[in-house]
Amino acid sequence: MNKHSAEQADIPDACSAFLSKIIARYMKSICQFASSSSSLVSCLSVSLLLSVNHTLAQIEDPIPDAIERSNIILQIEAFTQIPASAGSAPLARINHLKPAGDGSGRLFVNDLNGILYLVSEDNASIYLDLGTSVSDLATSPGLGTGFTSFTFHPDFATNGKFYTAHMAPAGSGVADFTGPVESAPIALQGVILEWTANNPAANAFSGTNREILRIDLTHTIHGLQEISFNTAVDQADPDYGMLYICVGDSGATIQGFPENAHRLDSVLGTILRIDPMGSNSSNGQYGVPADNPWASDGDPTTFGEIWAYGFRNPHRISWDAAGDGKLLSGDIGERNIEEVNLIEPGFDYGWNLREGTFVINPDFDQNPQNGTRDEVFALPDNDDTLGFTYPVAQYDHDEGQAIVSGYVYRGPDALLMDGKFLFGDIVNGRLFAVDADSLAQGTQASIEELTLEFEGSTRTLLSIVSDSRVDLRFGYDEENELYLLEKRKGMVYKIAGARLASTNGGGSTSGSRLINISTRADVGTGDNVLIGGFIVGGTENKTVLIRAVGSELTDQGVADGTFLADPLVQIFSGGQVLATNDDWDADDAAGVTAAGEQVAGFQLVAGSKSSGLVIELAPGAYGAIVTGADGGTGICLIEVYEVENSN
Repeated sequence: MNKHSAEQADIPDACSAFLSKIIARYMKSICQFASSSSSLVSCLSVSLLLSVNHTLAQIEDPIPDAIERSNIILQIEAFTQIPASAGSAPLARINHLKPAGDGSGRLFVNDLNGILYLVSEDNASIYLDLGTSVSDLATSPGLGTGFTSFTFHPDFATNGKFYTAHMAPAGSGVADFTGPVESAPIALQGVILEWTANNPAANAFSGTNREILRIDLTHTIHGLQEISFNTAVDQADPDYGMLYICVGDSGATIQGFPENAHRLDSVLGTILRIDPMGSNSSNGQYGVPADNPWASDGDPTTFGEIWAYGFRNPHRISWDAAGDGKLLSGDIGERNIEEVNLIEPGFDYGWNLREGTFVINPDFDQNPQNGTRDEVFALPDNDDTLGFTYPVAQYDHDEGQAIVSGYVYRGPDALLMDGKFLFGDIVNGRLFAVDADSLAQGTQASIEELTLEFEGSTRTLLSIVSDSRVDLRFGYDEENELYLLEKRKGMVYKIAGARLASTNGGGSTSGSRLINISTRADVGTGDNVLIGGFIVGGTENKTVLIRAVGSELTDQGVADGTFLADPLVQIFSGGQVLATNDDWDADDAAGVTAAGEQVAGFQLVAGSKSSGLVIELAPGAYGAIVTGADGGTGICLIEVYEVENSN
């Protein structure tokens, strides 16, 4: 972080000049609109600017507390090397790793220089060469240019459709979105294409493409970022098949056109949501979902495609598909604050009037006397009336330079990470995590830094890359396992496990005990299982009682017919099944009963279909995964108790 001395500056004249300039720019924009409703959009933005205090006290260190280190060590292993597309670092500008989502387990990686690879362990082959398939791919001057993102339609297995985002030269096509400030320059265009594969199961693409939409961009940075479908819904959900498009502010603010962002008649700095299979858009190439926040507001100057706005660079988005489905995004800050945002429709996330939980001067490029691009200020007293939504986690530039958002870990290989949202810093490669289930609007989650273990020793990504920066990215597969990508060498690493930091290389510190846990949740079909992660600490084996309770929950207030009728519990460690039980009294009824009495648990009913087992476990991390033995669904209680040995 660039620090300056904290000082008071009573500058009413400067603020007045600043506001006069901004208002003049907005009045120019207003004159370009035919309807009175367009004036409302601009005037609302001006009213927010007027909330800036005339007396500004710069905050020297926005977030003084350092990020603490977690006791979790994340174990990674080399997965595959992506072929070099450049002669010097970054050797491969790899940006995403995603599955086809068709049940095949196939994984894909895009290189910004134009290639979509089909990848597996130690292998990468070309699936699509975007550079030779389109005539307008712009891969220079680096930064946000090139083949930026891709995503497969949830029905790809049957319809063969997937989507790509790329940058094109200014004027290379007719833009569907531009401005609204006509005097602002156009440096690039962002393009969304739909591709239809002749054979979705083929490992090299052949087929057709069509253009969905095109956006004029002010600068060569912060353009089209991630595109994605909601991975947390099924066909019955209205969000199924809706395409989300992240659009940065395109550098409009630092180019001296801050009024081109943070408004509803501009797509810059927004997350869009469209129906790529629809046709009611202005260009007829996609649909505008009727349930979008501004789709039916009756105002012709607000874009119905906008889902949320007020972003500088919403670099990545992801859903907690195996959890509660929340949508999370990382927003890269200017010079101070990096954000994790919980995205909800119709919300205003503040840029370019806010950065994190702080005020900034949106006109810092033209009028730095009112606050430079390095400076942030305290929120005004009336901030809670202004309608901004703030990050659920944030860090400042004492910790890193640019956030890269990741995914909530829900895989079987690193159960200590279950439910943790993994993200990091693009430049220094530090890995961070927050508990996804606890993230809520209006609160700030505590960020922890994870330690990496690679080839038997703890390492940093910087040391693994052996460069001055990492260029970190994340990926995921159909099993909810996560991957780390780095551009400098073009390597992909897979998260292979997790353990607790200790002096003896495994488990937790001597003298710690397993903490009894009990949690209740709905068990569904497919990936919607119940996972109870737990840790056996210390240096000695422990006897553990594990129960998955169904029908007995009627005595705990669960309505008859809503519980999981036939729970099946499996105990995992490092991806391997250690034990399985279907009916608790079929194998060791006496042992389960005695252990239940010892820990003062309620008695399981003889002949019930609840599961239970007593098992001796060595120190380490484990998971108890509950499914319906007969494919059934319903509410289930998972319990894990430490049992005192009688000998």
